[in-house]
Amino acid sequence: MVSIVVVAHSEELAVGVVKLASQMAGEESVPIFPAGGTEDGRLGTSFDKVERALQEALDEGDQVLILVDLGSAVMVTQMAIEALPSDAQDRVHMTNAPLTEGTIAAVVAAAGGEGIDGVRLAAEKALATPKVPELEPVEAAEAPSHEEPEAPSAEEPEAEGKSVEMTVPNPTGLHARPAARFVRTAMRFDAQITVQNVTHGRPRANAKSMMEVANTGTARQGERIRVTAEGDEAEKALEALRALVEDGFGEMEGEEQAAAESVETEAPEAERAEMPPETRQPAPEPASKEAGGLQGIPASEGFAVGPAFVYRPPALEVESRTVSDPSEEVVRLQRALEEAREQLTDLQADIAERDEEVAEIFEFQRMMLEDPTLVDGMEEEIREASSNAEAAAEMVTEEWERRLESGEDTLMRLRAADVRDAGNRVLRILLGMSEEQTLRSLPEPVVVVADELTPSDTAQMDREMVQALCMAGGGATSHVAILARMWSIPAVVGLGEEVLAIADGTPLAVDGHEGRVEVDPPEDVIREYEEQRKARAARLERAMAEREAAAVTRDGHRVEVVANVGDVASAREALEFGAEGVGLLRTEFLYLDRATVPDEEEQYGAYRAIADVMEQRPLIIRTLDVGGDKPLPYLDLEAEMNPFLGVRAIRLALRRPDLFQPQLRAILRAAEGRNVKVMFPLIATYAEVVQAKEALTEAHRTLAEEGVPHAETVDVGIMVETPAAALQADAIAPLVDFFSIGSNDLTQYTLATDRGNEELGYLFQALDPAVLRLIDRVIEAAHAAGKWVGLCGELAGRRRAIPVLLGLGLDEFSMTPRAVPEAKQIIRSLSLAEAKEIAQEALGMSTVEDVEGYLDAVLDDLEPPSAE
Repeated sequence: MVSIVVVAHSEELAVGVVKLASQMAGEESVPIFPAGGTEDGRLGTSFDKVERALQEALDEGDQVLILVDLGSAVMVTQMAIEALPSDAQDRVHMTNAPLTEGTIAAVVAAAGGEGIDGVRLAAEKALATPKVPELEPVEAAEAPSHEEPEAPSAEEPEAEGKSVEMTVPNPTGLHARPAARFVRTAMRFDAQITVQNVTHGRPRANAKSMMEVANTGTARQGERIRVTAEGDEAEKALEALRALVEDGFGEMEGEEQAAAESVETEAPEAERAEMPPETRQPAPEPASKEAGGLQGIPASEGFAVGPAFVYRPPALEVESRTVSDPSEEVVRLQRALEEAREQLTDLQADIAERDEEVAEIFEFQRMMLEDPTLVDGMEEEIREASSNAEAAAEMVTEEWERRLESGEDTLMRLRAADVRDAGNRVLRILLGMSEEQTLRSLPEPVVVVADELTPSDTAQMDREMVQALCMAGGGATSHVAILARMWSIPAVVGLGEEVLAIADGTPLAVDGHEGRVEVDPPEDVIREYEEQRKARAARLERAMAEREAAAVTRDGHRVEVVANVGDVASAREALEFGAEGVGLLRTEFLYLDRATVPDEEEQYGAYRAIADVMEQRPLIIRTLDVGGDKPLPYLDLEAEMNPFLGVRAIRLALRRPDLFQPQLRAILRAAEGRNVKVMFPLIATYAEVVQAKEALTEAHRTLAEEGVPHAETVDVGIMVETPAAALQADAIAPLVDFFSIGSNDLTQYTLATDRGNEELGYLFQALDPAVLRLIDRVIEAAHAAGKWVGLCGELAGRRRAIPVLLGLGLDEFSMTPRAVPEAKQIIRSLSLAEAKEIAQEALGMSTVEDVEGYLDAVLDDLEPPSAE
């Protein structure tokens, strides 16, 4: 017998769901236990309640299935499971099924005698409610006892028919415009086609349904998708879709496409370019008001001053009523949908005249309004509930909006804004309201203030007249934030309702770097912001002009400023931006989006081509950094509960000489006559360094025996990404020629925080004093042994971090190519003596806020140097 536990923030909700589900079991009794709210009846999650419910469920059933609503319910439930004895943990299973529908389906399946796999599968199939045609779930698979179902193996057959697997290469992934192109292509063929994100084991989505692709089929750059087709034109469909994906959905050309194929663990280039490190995560605290100003979440850097233009679109007030003739309401809905689609077509054409890429947002929305999944749901609601068209349209779009907002990644949540935007357009037509166009023709340069802006609002606004954006809601990954960064418009989001009380015309000074908005500032503050804006523009222009000048401090200390690259195209880009070499070549680009391991010859050709671009500049090649966190389909790697702590990087290489030796041989061959160095990732122990060097010696030996030309010696380094390596840097230093600090992983492992978890964004801070002290320890140990130290994580290119890293004694700064000019400029602005004082001051601080505030003050005082 399977027992069921329902965990929710509300006691009434949990009890209600249990009662409703129990009635569905009929005469069969299924043990089902609620755990809702706190002990004193407030909203929240009680560990004790969950623990008691689990114990009761274990007493009643052989296996236990847990359904949860959101947030703390998930975390508290996981803690309660971990507190159980190991044998009890093996009997407990969590699912991501929807709370109400999933519980009902699970109870019915349990009452019918299904085992745990059948019950869980029934719950997960309930992801499609009766309002929307059913979405096909992932096939049942054995899952860890207290985790969500594992992602299926890349080689596991998922459906009848033929299938292909591909890695998504373009920076925006299968998302928005690419998704629209994908669906349009699929619709051309007489075949049943599904798409599945196999990296995350999501359910299959109908490839001809915009809504299903947006809900479950979306995928990020570097993630793998499986496309399956069955029917007369299955092969043609797969061939066309494969070509579309491999071409980057038409988003990339030439070198951009080559660069996008470099998908790495340290920090995706596109993510860095679109989302500065300071703004990539939500702020831990809500917006606050300080003397004369508001504090929000920085979304797009820059300074601006201008009068407030408070955008207040009229509210859409929908009344639900019962109609006598549902067929008439269906006709009204169909006419409104057709008019909305025509508006979107016209809008796309209008916007395309100045920005074709942004205009495609409206094609995506138009396809949503053609999607049978959405439209049929509205019509079904009208017919079954005798509902008026407005209420049916609002209910179904809100349902899809909630579903997408609860998605596991940013791309899914962005789609919720498009559903809301398109749905509101239909509602305005049904309600007889004219389309708002107030942002199309602004009377003067203004700072736009709003609760939120829809994609339509943002795309239509007159960018020449928008000085900055200030949003009451939203986050740094919203549509508004992404477009503001694309257009270099300063933006602050998450300012709270207080910003909406600002009167039209009120002067505002906006700091997009700190996320601060000064309300009705005095003249001296206005002058300060204007000076900041002009200074920033001039600083960036001068840095680019002087990008070839060396990074030498005012007192003559020189450091290297190099680039992180992933292929020939990005290597050339690095030189264009003044990089003095390559501090990190990610070799993963050779292993992705293919069915077989690249052989030695292919690797040699790729490494040699990049070495030739660099000529005699240094080129540091990092050996393969993949594993359970970034699996390859042709490697038989078992799924891991925590892949970031699993068999990856050097751990995988040492276990697989068949992978490691060809790569080492290719690197040594490419190094002949060039300044090539080799670097091993994710070192944790002294023994791993010894083993890695032994493997390199073996590659030397076999090449020499075969008479193959290669470099007789190369410098060897390790990436310091674990606290273990940092703490024993003094012991490891004699074994290597250099260290390169991977600040992203070092931060995540030091602070025990998943850098991809938005809820923990406030913890993932590389300038945390704990991280700085480990960096200081590594540099001190290396210098004591006569070795040099580089840093190739995001931190090296962050403006506020450069002075402290210079003062700690960092010898090499490796960053995204576009950050090189300003990094050099900052280094030339300082003396080494000043930098050392800055570093010591920062090391003595207790919080990351203190460190960042201090470093910002330091940068404010810097004078741009002469390059002479």
